[in-house]
Amino acid sequence: MVPISLKERIENATIILEGKVISQAAYWDETQTHIYTANTVEVYKVFKGQLTAKQVEIITRGGIVGDRMERISNTLELKVGDAGVFTTIPNKAKINTTTQLTKLKAYAGIQGFIAYDTTNATANDVFNNYKNIPKELHSKIVDQTKSNFKTIQKAPFKIELQ
Repeated sequence: MVPISLKERIENATIILEGKVISQAAYWDETQTHIYTANTVEVYKVFKGQLTAKQVEIITRGGIVGDRMERISNTLELKVGDAGVFTTIPNKAKINTTTQLTKLKAYAGIQGFIAYDTTNATANDVFNNYKNIPKELHSKIVDQTKSNFKTIQKAPFKIELQ
């Protein structure tokens, strides 16, 4: 796997958001060839892009439908409760979920999610650690996008840009 810089992820993502996975459901694609998981994410902040919804679906490859499981190596796997920053692009996989939520996928796959440790206000992705979320992560995103984040709803944790 080749590291993709935070700068490149910020540049290429259409929507960058802070959120938390609150539920998951797996679905077959339209041809019944691959399984995808729709991760419902509660949105707290939007750093880049046009988004006002309080929830979105982040679509990831793999999952379990009935007695069938598909698992893909080196792809993003989320769990309910995972919180952090998602660098996303529109999802193009043809799946029919049961919601009308905006469907996105992580830009750069597994590198498109920067997981928070809300107890220590730290974060990490596959290749990087951020010892101070507001200073080392949020401020870099704000500086590069040249705009402040927009709060959609209050997060259940406190990590603020100083």
